[in-house]
Amino acid sequence: MSPWLPLFQAALVLAGGLSALLASYTWQNRERIGALPLCATMVGGLVWIGALLVATVTRGSPVALAANRFVVPGSNLVVAGFFVFVLEYTNREEWVRRRYLLALSVVPVAATVVAFTNPLHGLFFDVGGLDVARPTGFLIEPAPGFVANTIYNYALLAAGTVMLLGFAVDAAATYRYQTGAILVATGVPWIGHVLRTAGLVPAGVTPIAFAVTGGALVWAVFRAQLLDLVPVGRHRVIDDLSAGVFTVDNQGRLVDINPMGRRFFRLDPDERVVGKHVEEVLADYPTVRNYYVAVADLGEEVQFEAGLDGRYYEIEAFPLNDARDRHVGQTIIVRDVTDRIEREQELERQNERLERFASVVSHDLRNPLSVISGRAEVAREADDVDPHLDAIVESADRMGEIIDDVLALTRGDDDLTREPVAVDDLAREAWDHIDSGDAALSVTTDETIRADRSQLLQAFENLFRNSIEHGPTGNRPEPTDADRCGSDLTVQVGAFTDGEATGIFVADTGDGIPTDDHERVLEDGFSTSGDGTGLGLSVVTDIAAGHGWDVRVTDSESGGARIELVTDEQPADPVRPTSAE
Repeated sequence: MSPWLPLFQAALVLAGGLSALLASYTWQNRERIGALPLCATMVGGLVWIGALLVATVTRGSPVALAANRFVVPGSNLVVAGFFVFVLEYTNREEWVRRRYLLALSVVPVAATVVAFTNPLHGLFFDVGGLDVARPTGFLIEPAPGFVANTIYNYALLAAGTVMLLGFAVDAAATYRYQTGAILVATGVPWIGHVLRTAGLVPAGVTPIAFAVTGGALVWAVFRAQLLDLVPVGRHRVIDDLSAGVFTVDNQGRLVDINPMGRRFFRLDPDERVVGKHVEEVLADYPTVRNYYVAVADLGEEVQFEAGLDGRYYEIEAFPLNDARDRHVGQTIIVRDVTDRIEREQELERQNERLERFASVVSHDLRNPLSVISGRAEVAREADDVDPHLDAIVESADRMGEIIDDVLALTRGDDDLTREPVAVDDLAREAWDHIDSGDAALSVTTDETIRADRSQLLQAFENLFRNSIEHGPTGNRPEPTDADRCGSDLTVQVGAFTDGEATGIFVADTGDGIPTDDHERVLEDGFSTSGDGTGLGLSVVTDIAAGHGWDVRVTDSESGGARIELVTDEQPADPVRPTSAE
């Protein structure tokens, strides 16, 4: 053994230097998860290595025997630190509590006490005498206390190794590299210890095993980013989230995915997807894959909303950097925000309906208010006021009907009361409700259609008013309804059949609507006149939509406007041939 003793001691010094380096580094970074138990492991290794080094330097002396006892607390601290590190690393931090740590320390403390009091009872070591072939210079055989302590340590090592192996199976490449290095660092010295105890190898393998351990841990910490990228608290922080969480490394490989993320993409809980490229995992979801590519190309923190298969998702992407600010991956969080978006959309619709209610009511009430005002002025000078009072009452009733109808319309009420309605009679009734001045009405159809009578009446009123407001004199400064219509303005109501399309129309002999504005006049707030509200035809469009009809704007044969309500219904009675407009 003597020729090899310097090499034995040199190997111990190398292993001790690596352990000291790691102990210093982990202590300086002790706020990181796993750093403190790893530091304890390195300190235990230093004590173990230091005890062996002193024992070899003073071999054959009482000092060597005393130093050898320090192997016990050192080796126990190595095992306990390793076990606690594994608990934290594999997300079992709920076991890292004071009471569990105290229970874990019972056997190591007892073993240390028994080892240091061994000269009194010999329960831990059996010192047989001098042996120049041994590193310590003594023949030291294990006693029952040593065997019990060794079994306990092997049990902890086995449990930690099983946890690491189980974690490595589903871990990404980065974590597998880290786990492999930890297993090498832990396994090599203990395999050497087992072989030495069994007498299968010489005692000189111990420092070599320690050197391998130090090298493996240095690689794990500084190359595999053992303390920089640790899957911390995953089952408590990520698995229970209602959002899908995906972690991707800088090669585009899926590092981690939580259960909600699997449900998003209908992945079987047991399917092995960790380690696959994200684009492979999303092969059946091209839209989502395109979203991922867009986010990955940006390489920065982004947040946006996207629709997919009728649902809405909020997507957040965060770049992951290690302690040295190197980009190591990306975390993508996907939340299903369909309920929130639908609530917001419903709120917007309600606000739009409220605004529309105020606008439409103020617009449509002008017709009956105009009639009431006009009749009241005439009634002041008339001898017989009854006809005027009847018209005023009728207009007031009509105002009430308009308010009820517009309330139903702005609520999006689809529960219409459909009944057979004679177009001729309803058109003439609507004409009587407006201030038509000298304009003339011509009804050229006796068709009966199924519609909500009150709403179709309101549609006719708006169509007639639109014709009068945009009649031949519609560009005069502040004209009245009566001024707007000359004696040559005629408004016609008829039926049409255009291929497979059927319906009714209102046409006039006025100035018409510019071709470029045919679609725009149906929008809220758009008007071709300076004093128009732009709501009349929009109301007609909503009434038609409520019935499932379409609205078309075109030109009449005289060059005026023609508004068609495409009902696509077969007439209840034969349609009388219409005259030329």
